Amino acid sequence: MGLDLVRIRPNTGRGRGMKLDVIERLLANLEVGVGAFASCDIRQGHQLTFEARPAAGVHYCLAGKGALRIRDGKTVEIRQHSFVLLPPNVIYSLGANEAEESDSVPRRRLRAPLFKESVPTIQAGEGQSGIVTVCGEIRFEGVGIPGFFAQLGEPMIEHFDGPDGLREHFIVLLAESARPQFGTRPLTEALLKQCLILLLRRKIERRGAPLPWIAALGDKGLSKALHAILHRYSEPFTVETLASIAGMSRASFASRFTKAFGQTPICLLRSARLSRARELLATSDASIDQIARCVGFSSRSNFSHAFRQAYEVDPSTFRAGSLVGGEGS
Repeated sequence: MGLDLVRIRPNTGRGRGMKLDVIERLLANLEVGVGAFASCDIRQGHQLTFEARPAAGVHYCLAGKGALRIRDGKTVEIRQHSFVLLPPNVIYSLGANEAEESDSVPRRRLRAPLFKESVPTIQAGEGQSGIVTVCGEIRFEGVGIPGFFAQLGEPMIEHFDGPDGLREHFIVLLAESARPQFGTRPLTEALLKQCLILLLRRKIERRGAPLPWIAALGDKGLSKALHAILHRYSEPFTVETLASIAGMSRASFASRFTKAFGQTPICLLRSARLSRARELLATSDASIDQIARCVGFSSRSNFSHAFRQAYEVDPSTFRAGSLVGGEGS
């Protein structure tokens, strides 16, 4: 396959069309790493505490109601079909019917074990049913995605009541985590990505997503610069040229872009180039030299060094594991 067949053509949309196009591009490149999921069965009068973890936390309520409380932060009420995405590195607790109980009532606090495939159910206490959630961990990968979700400073919650409930998605996640088999990893990643996109779609429609980069896409200048990075990554952009596209001074653009997207323009540009290069290595027969030039690197050595830093493997080794009988170098 020649490179002229696999280049991404720039989209020339403007305004709202450009904003949606950028979001589509980001979501298309969203990759998720899924930790094993478990069922959290918390009985009335008990509370389960989750220690800080480097991955984001996920809960989907299958039955009952209660509250999720962030250490030194806000309390979120949860009911059946509530989907909660929690920031990484936070300590939080989940209690059954906690929102309806007095703080003076003593509660038994239990610590959740680390997520393992061999722990299908985490039960807190005995007695009457309280709240049952599917709980797990997720890591974000892809073009700029880790930096974008690292800015999540508070839980993102959405109630998927009625026919839009995500129960079946999470039941499958539970089953696959309990008994991993052929295809478990791509299946669970695809299911969780669908759920995340539905969560983001609802938040964006109501302009309620607590992520600075989503709000920043309403800034025409920043949106134009990000659009250029994602669609014209092969061009020799500098901070100055991107600032010109955004219609800002270099200093103002660099500051506003980094604050909005959690990384510098050049870091995000490199991420976009490497993500596209990885796709070409896996799907085309172009040489590594050709791919390096196609995505905007000045030399194969610079490309190989950057690729190894990002993915902890050199391009040739990555390709050997991706293509059957393909050398391409």
